[in-house]
Amino acid sequence: MPEEAGRLRKTSLALNPVISFVPSAGIKLRAMEIRIEKIVYPGRSLGLYERQVVFTDEGLPGELVRVEILAKRKNFLEAKTVEILEPVPDRIEPRCSHYRACSPYQIMTYELETKIKSGQLAEILSRFKVPYPPAGGKLPDLVPSPQTYGYRNKIKLAVVWQSPQPFLAYHEPGSQTDLLPVENCALVSSEANSLLSAFKELIETSPLPAISQIEIRQSFSSRALLAILYSENKLGLAEAARSWLPRLSAQPGLTGVAGLLNRDPGARPTPLYGQLDLEEKFGKVNLRYGPECFFQVNPPQLLKVVEELKTWLKESKPARLLDLYAGVGTFSFFLSNLASQVLAVESEPANVFYFKENLRLNEAGNINLIAGRVEQRLKEITTFQPEVAMLDPPRKGLEPELIVTLKKIPLRSIFYLSCDPATLARDLNRFRPEFEPQTIRAFDFFPRTPHLEVLSRLERAD
Repeated sequence: MPEEAGRLRKTSLALNPVISFVPSAGIKLRAMEIRIEKIVYPGRSLGLYERQVVFTDEGLPGELVRVEILAKRKNFLEAKTVEILEPVPDRIEPRCSHYRACSPYQIMTYELETKIKSGQLAEILSRFKVPYPPAGGKLPDLVPSPQTYGYRNKIKLAVVWQSPQPFLAYHEPGSQTDLLPVENCALVSSEANSLLSAFKELIETSPLPAISQIEIRQSFSSRALLAILYSENKLGLAEAARSWLPRLSAQPGLTGVAGLLNRDPGARPTPLYGQLDLEEKFGKVNLRYGPECFFQVNPPQLLKVVEELKTWLKESKPARLLDLYAGVGTFSFFLSNLASQVLAVESEPANVFYFKENLRLNEAGNINLIAGRVEQRLKEITTFQPEVAMLDPPRKGLEPELIVTLKKIPLRSIFYLSCDPATLARDLNRFRPEFEPQTIRAFDFFPRTPHLEVLSRLERAD
């Protein structure tokens, strides 16, 4: 459905499932009308009522909405939107009935979404007083995603058995108890949605209450599908192998089914059917990963980041490249031909296992892998004496002791890919004054959601 076909004149949200809030003590639930001024990261709509800030769960800039106040905080009111009174032209009909859980930005045109995200990044950098842009430079831009729907290579859903008819569901945002039924999802491929339909039929006709969650992962290059069943016990996995696999194995594109126990996160996946890994082919680079591995959810957008990194590396001409939080080796293998030596550090056992597999697949003789937490490998990092560092940390960002170490060794450049603009801004300031940001660019890895990744290039100040 073209986005322009879905524009709304007036929208009541009363029939949509909403999060169950308990108002704070002494707060009487009441409705009011506010004009939305902006959407702040990560995705809260902000308006004013009698000069007091109101945060609500839905509303586009410029819209008049009716909200119900849920709680009074120290500096703002917490609310939920119950009706859109004056929609703006950029409001469109969401494709998913559960859009609030999977991708709340489905309600706006992609043009508005990219504008909002660029503005949010600029505001965060300003709030943290990051000295960017450099003199004569421009504010951060945003690289749009090649695909805005069907781009995600995985989806994970809860299986709800405590109902007259079992169903697959997402948790409501901010809730551990409220659930939104999911028939299919516009963010994943048609092949993944077809497999979701097969699971829906299975849980309705062959119930297995020991199965608590199902996950589907897909290779973007081969289109192969991997299903992962999460169970409370081994008996549940054995029963799934007996009663579900005959029908699952006939599903087009499904090349493997793995089982994982909820209460034993360190255990290796149980093979139930076929092969337990997927592989992405990017030209001469082959990357294999398994059920527990981290891998970027939007492979076409990943290639755009790699193109940017290669341009920077050609300018830096490093002999020794450091790759921290290396995962299955994604950046190590993409960038290894631009450095004489690469030292990679990764802590997760599943990622380490597949990194070693990828060393064999890519015949990369100039990459060395150290298994362990980055903060515990500072001595090896210092001994390596890298000239350029590639950092792709988790959402919490970098530990202070790592930043201190990186500032002491003779690095010329640091490339930092972050999934949280706020922790990135904090860390950019911690690198100063030894390193100053030269380029900051957002990449929209997660279209139709409030999330974004930011790639930064820092250069040593002297």
